[in-house]
Amino acid sequence: MKQYKRRFKEVELVDPEFLEALYTSKSGSRSFGRHAQRKAQQLCRQVQRALNLALAESDVISGISDVFVDEVSPAPDCGRLLVRVLIPAGRPIADAMDAIRREAPRLRAETAKSITRKRAPELTFAPAFPEGGTDE
Repeated sequence: MKQYKRRFKEVELVDPEFLEALYTSKSGSRSFGRHAQRKAQQLCRQVQRALNLALAESDVISGISDVFVDEVSPAPDCGRLLVRVLIPAGRPIADAMDAIRREAPRLRAETAKSITRKRAPELTFAPAFPEGGTDE
């Protein structure tokens, strides 16, 4: 019985703040968050490069050869990406977006070839207005 009490007293002598700090490391979670954010940005840059190459190689008939990817961002995570495209001035935005939506499966396949992930992310396209332009 004396041994049991000794063990119990030894456990009581451990500082509770130390135990809390040991099991809930806040610095580790910040490091993980930065790592995840860096990897998400890396994936977005890879997808942007792959899409710009695919758009540049597309033929004039598809109607998207003059479109340029301005920005790619997670929406809400890396499983789905929001792709903002710049459409040349003088071209109706609705026509350009229709052409992009028709070519979306091919663009996703080209992206899947270029990036190293188990699954290719879904791509959602939206027009970008760098100079405050409006829909024509």
